Amino acid sequence: MNVVECNDLHVWFDLPGGGQVHPVNGVSFSLAPSERYGLVGESGCGKSTTILALLGLLPPTATVAGSVSIAGTEILAGGEESMRGHRWRDIAMVFQGAMNALNPVKTVGWQIAEPMRAHGIARRAKARERARELLELVGIPAAAADRYPHEFSGGMRQRLSIAMALACEPKVLLADEPTTALDVMVQAQILELLTWLTDELGMALVLVTHDLPLVSQFCHRAAVMYAGKMVEEGPADQLSWESQHPYTRLLFSATPDLYGDEPVVSIPGAPPRLDTEIVGCPFRPRCDVPMDRCAAELPLLTTAGPGHRAACFRTESVVTA
Repeated sequence: MNVVECNDLHVWFDLPGGGQVHPVNGVSFSLAPSERYGLVGESGCGKSTTILALLGLLPPTATVAGSVSIAGTEILAGGEESMRGHRWRDIAMVFQGAMNALNPVKTVGWQIAEPMRAHGIARRAKARERARELLELVGIPAAAADRYPHEFSGGMRQRLSIAMALACEPKVLLADEPTTALDVMVQAQILELLTWLTDELGMALVLVTHDLPLVSQFCHRAAVMYAGKMVEEGPADQLSWESQHPYTRLLFSATPDLYGDEPVVSIPGAPPRLDTEIVGCPFRPRCDVPMDRCAAELPLLTTAGPGHRAACFRTESVVTA
């Protein structure tokens, strides 16, 4: 049984002067226990908004539609009152920028224990003891529970954020660029920790990142988003050399390859505005192999191989043939 089922997720934001922005448009995916799933794409394509919608953390100006279930239980339908019972207990998050995710005037032990107290999982001495165990789990001495966030390095604060997210033993962990601004050695340590946690604890992980080589090495599957839509999904290690969507291929062409001699080629143009209606394929103005029908028709995700889907008319032509 899949631990996560996300079906036809949409997010709209109301604009102050009228109108709407539609940053997430029909996103669907599923995750098995222990699966690591990557979300990649340019800034503004809807990655972070998608995972914030899963956790119910979008501002009041946002409208969310669709279905999200954790272990068979729908978590969005009941609104905030229902979501509060699942947040951090069934689904938790490691935020981008660990220093901003931690309260500077509370000890780290208090912050790790807080979700347990809020959900009634553990109280007082038991919660403090569990917080110390979680610190040890992420490679920080238990005695550090009485220290404050500013006393830790960036990599250690990221470990603290992971410990806090694990407090209620969630089934799903969302990680929004957890290695941003960390040096290479610390990045490797954080990824090694996340790998161990998903393998040993059985958690499913959604990783949002711009680092395409990281996704290929770390994730089991990955999805490429563009203009709020999922344009390709497949085995992470295949997307680099078996891309079925022009955007995915161009993303990898724009990524430096330390082991090859292929030149880095930037993608021309910019993503479309999301506060106006998009007719046809949203990537057509930047595509290097457009078709006539792309100007008027929207390509849908089509099976391109085992576990592989792409939203491109050229993929449809190959599959049909």
